[in-house]
Amino acid sequence: MIRRVNIRWRLTLWFAAAMTVLLVGRSFWIYFMMERRLATIADVELNAKFDALNDVLEQAGSPEELQGALARFADNQRDLQIEIVSSDRRVLFRTPEPAPATTLRPSRAQMSNASRRYETRISGEGDQFRRMTCDISSSSGTMTVGISRSMQAEQTEVWDFAMTLLTTLPLGVLAAFGVGYVVSSRALTPVDKMIFTANDITANRLDQRIDVPDTGDELARLAQTLNRMIDRLNKSFEEMRRFTADAAHDLRTPVTALRTEVEVSLMADKTVEDYRNSMQTVLDEAVHLSRLTEQLLDLSREDHDMNPVAHEVVRLDTILHSVLEDLRSVAQQKKININTDQIRPWCVTGDPVRLRRVFMNLLSNAIQYCPAGGLVWIEGSSLPDQTTVVIADNGPGVPADDLPYIFDRFRRVDQARNRQSGGTGLGLAICKAIVESHGGTIWMESTFGQGTRVSVSLPSSQAAG
Repeated sequence: MIRRVNIRWRLTLWFAAAMTVLLVGRSFWIYFMMERRLATIADVELNAKFDALNDVLEQAGSPEELQGALARFADNQRDLQIEIVSSDRRVLFRTPEPAPATTLRPSRAQMSNASRRYETRISGEGDQFRRMTCDISSSSGTMTVGISRSMQAEQTEVWDFAMTLLTTLPLGVLAAFGVGYVVSSRALTPVDKMIFTANDITANRLDQRIDVPDTGDELARLAQTLNRMIDRLNKSFEEMRRFTADAAHDLRTPVTALRTEVEVSLMADKTVEDYRNSMQTVLDEAVHLSRLTEQLLDLSREDHDMNPVAHEVVRLDTILHSVLEDLRSVAQQKKININTDQIRPWCVTGDPVRLRRVFMNLLSNAIQYCPAGGLVWIEGSSLPDQTTVVIADNGPGVPADDLPYIFDRFRRVDQARNRQSGGTGLGLAICKAIVESHGGTIWMESTFGQGTRVSVSLPSSQAAG
């Protein structure tokens, strides 16, 4: 099985490959630019030679004088090959070593810089020649003058430079490898430190955090992200530990009561009425234990998304009226006045059964913990994206110290919510889980001794309005 290359070597290889491409590209660019520069220098030199030749042509009178002047000029410029052709394609002059033969271009009238044409030709032996041709007018008619010179020296210089570039290229590639490895190692040093620290973080050592480099770059953001993740894990572990301890305590209490009641009943002779009272106690504890078990199961399902949210239009006003109808007798017994005047036809998207459970729990709490003769009212608002329902009461309220934790599991407020009132400490936690699974939020506002407001915000349905 082929082992994957680690990120340090991959960065090194990518850096070396990129630098190799750049070095090769730069070498070719320098080679061609040097070749072009030498050709330009040769053209400048040919222009100067041509101007001198043109002076000779202008000063010559007869054809004999022209031939003599051209012979003397060619003798002084042995590095040049000169060829003069008349308009009728007749060779007027040619040096003993002619330039490589090619087809001449059409003649042009009047000598000018624009009429000068340059090209590089290669002889049969592979030697390069730089050639310039130009059409000029004289007393003898139009002539095409071509002069050329060997580029052998420049070609040798360019070739030597190319060989230098070629021989130094492997050194550049090796240097790129070395620099790439050093750069990647330095860049990944903070990552190695993060890995070392992260390996020491376990479930029992979630108080440790990764050092955040003071650079503000991606590595700093990575360290911050990992620390936030560890914070969430630490919070989840703390909640799990607290939940396990609270669940064990709440489960142990009814089990212990059941066992004690049964043992006492078996150890002593009792009347039928005493046994009836014992069985009633056993039944009450069994009911509480059953309710607690069911709520724990429901909460576990909500935590693991085992209750998929039904995407159907739900009329919250219908749910609220149905819940109030079920709680009417309880409210009447305590003479609780419930104001429903502000209920409107609010529409949201979700699961009507689970949303009914939320409002059943909230209204039941409001009625249960509101003093006799108290007031409970329902209000709300609907926007295109969110619908908010508020259930308020003028009960004893929740202390400010307990308010931030009111939706935690097994959280009870001693002054209002306790075991004797029948609560398990899971009702509000289940409400929060259901609301959040619907993409909504739930929060509580309370002033101790004056009352409580619980707000539920849910995504509005497109069918609303």
